[in-house]
Amino acid sequence: MHLGSNKKHLAIFSLFSLLFMIVATFTVNMICQYLVENAISKEKEDIRKNLSLVRFNFEASVYMDTYLADSLATVTTIDPEFARENWARIATKLLAKAKYVRSVAFAPNNVITLVYPEKGNERAIGFDFRTQPEQLKTVLLAKERQGVFIAGPVNLVQGGVGLIARYPIFSDSPLNTDYWGAVSVVMDYERLLDETGLTRFQGANIALRKQVLPDETSQVFYGEETVFDQPDIQYPIQLPSGTWQLAAKFDIDNHEQIQHINNISLVIGWLTILLIYAVMVLLYRHYKHTHNAALEDELTQLPNRRFMISLLNKLITEGGNNATFTLLNIDLNGFKQVNDELGHEAGDELLKHIAKLLVSETSPYGTVARFGGDEFLILLRNISDVSQIEALITQLRETVEASYLNWGETQIIPSLSIGFAMFEGQITTVKQLLSNADKSMYAHKRRARNKKAS
Repeated sequence: MHLGSNKKHLAIFSLFSLLFMIVATFTVNMICQYLVENAISKEKEDIRKNLSLVRFNFEASVYMDTYLADSLATVTTIDPEFARENWARIATKLLAKAKYVRSVAFAPNNVITLVYPEKGNERAIGFDFRTQPEQLKTVLLAKERQGVFIAGPVNLVQGGVGLIARYPIFSDSPLNTDYWGAVSVVMDYERLLDETGLTRFQGANIALRKQVLPDETSQVFYGEETVFDQPDIQYPIQLPSGTWQLAAKFDIDNHEQIQHINNISLVIGWLTILLIYAVMVLLYRHYKHTHNAALEDELTQLPNRRFMISLLNKLITEGGNNATFTLLNIDLNGFKQVNDELGHEAGDELLKHIAKLLVSETSPYGTVARFGGDEFLILLRNISDVSQIEALITQLRETVEASYLNWGETQIIPSLSIGFAMFEGQITTVKQLLSNADKSMYAHKRRARNKKAS
């Protein structure tokens, strides 16, 4: 019936669906990108805060243990002999208060003679710093600076890795010209890193480096050197004897929370898009149904009066002189009698029966419409030969009259009255054209009655 129109509407809706999906994909991706970037930005800010806290904890821990160990160095400076005789008692109190100190060493003339606790550190006793240039350098730096120097991390003679606070001892304090030796306080480096949060830090790759002397190249002793190549974050770590550098590069592209936000955003976004699309499809189908209902006869499913008038108007106004068609006006004879004697259900079935026959006979070149009641119209395109039209009318009438409709025990034999009007580009209106076809039909009906009466 509306094949060309349906194809056009389908093509338009398909194109709209494609454009909608393209825009929807772009929109969902943009929203997801915004949400992910926003989450990453917040995550980076959290990482900065957390890393700053880690740095503070590290500095505070080193300062606290260094400050506590300073009392041991002070006692040794005041009275080295007293410190030696009461070594275990003084060292015990230090270790009880300090959090990360694992041992202390007493080294007159840079040779360790006492260590606490002795158990586990036996190998350190008798160690001469002059036999280990790297460690000797840090002892001499403390001597040169006349104050504590943080060395390390270093591999310890007694095993493990530690940070060592070197305290120079002078026998003529405060002149500090007569060097006596050193007190070394070993802090548990690995435990310090772990408990201050450096080893368990998430969201960034971290590296630490130090510079022992101004003319030395900075040494990266924790993490990868590449972290210091354009780091995202860089903080100084202030220690009692200098400054370390802490650098970090964000590593949150595959962060579980970021991936979760991305996935949730995609799911919600596409569910929303599909819901919107489903609503649009339902609205479109409702529109099509309403539109078709307005142009379609409910009983026969043929185009209705409104559709046919619209089509005729279009052909007359847009076709002009090139438009040629014939309009058949068909009336079902005896329809009122069928309704009165057999009921409206029989009448409805007869109308549907006639509609199918008309469509079957004219479908290749005609459009059939129910114009109202028992009246049908057939638009025949590009047919204007009168003999051809009359032959078709005869064929329609004979086919219909030969097609009986059985209704219960009654056989209904249909009969048609058919008139026609031709359009060949002349100036006319739809109303006039319909009137001409109607008059032609009634003329045919009268002839048939007269013929039957005679």
